[in-house]
Amino acid sequence: MMTIAFVQKANVILLEIAAYQQYFEQLGFQTLVCSPAELRQIQPDIEWHFMGIHSRRSNPTAILIHEYASRSIGPFTGFKDLVKKWLNVRPNFRVFLNEYTRKGLNFKDNVPWGIRTTIYFPAEQQSVLPDKKYDFVYAGTTEASRHPEKWLSWFVPGGPLEGHSVLVLGPRRKELEKKYAYSWIHFHDTVPATEVNHFLQLSRFGINYQPDRTPLNQQPSAKLLAYAAAGLPIITTDYAWIRDFQKKYGGAYFFLGRSGILNWEELNRFTYSSPDLSEWTIDYQLKNSGIPEFLQQLINNKYSE
Repeated sequence: MMTIAFVQKANVILLEIAAYQQYFEQLGFQTLVCSPAELRQIQPDIEWHFMGIHSRRSNPTAILIHEYASRSIGPFTGFKDLVKKWLNVRPNFRVFLNEYTRKGLNFKDNVPWGIRTTIYFPAEQQSVLPDKKYDFVYAGTTEASRHPEKWLSWFVPGGPLEGHSVLVLGPRRKELEKKYAYSWIHFHDTVPATEVNHFLQLSRFGINYQPDRTPLNQQPSAKLLAYAAAGLPIITTDYAWIRDFQKKYGGAYFFLGRSGILNWEELNRFTYSSPDLSEWTIDYQLKNSGIPEFLQQLINNKYSE
């Protein structure tokens, strides 16, 4: 039985790994999660790296999979992407978030590749829906590049949603908690993917705030998929990916205007609907990427030798 090691850096949150493990174990693989430093002792058959930089092999015989979940963010994006191409070792297979990421990185070799976009985690059926505890929820990162102050300012005294409760579900930032220390603004640490739906069900509306700049405006929104899976009405900024997603998969969302200002009455008058998420499951995405077929061929070759 072949072993896949999913290599996770300590400061990176990868909710997909548990779903990956379940999927590949059903196909007959052993799986584990480890840090880059642990690879030499583990010696797995397959190393699955989430990129990043991977400039040196720790196990020359391992099959390497490099997954690129994004292009570089911030200034000098093109240069950062180029550095990754120079420094990273050549893998046996590459996985890209979408065509935008693949074309932007623009590898010129013949390494096989596939697309595995963002997935959603199906919510467990609930016999009784809980009472709504929060008016809004934002389930995602609040790092500076996402400009969380722009939507948090809605809830401060004098803001258009002053006094309406909001749950911020994600990695906690002390400076934000200090700046927005109001009784109706609640911060909560990231929870396992299987528990996210519980918190979403306690909320009336989901906030999908994404700055309209590359590469962020070209990337799938995990939080929007989670809101849709939970059946929440969605409030969103207007940018390239969400418009393309709506065109292909449907749904009606409250789009923020250029001013980014909204009010409670408008939100409640709007008619919302949910998209089709059938192509956003882990099973569909991994099968469509070609990775299972690639790995199965490796197994066939190994046992035919």
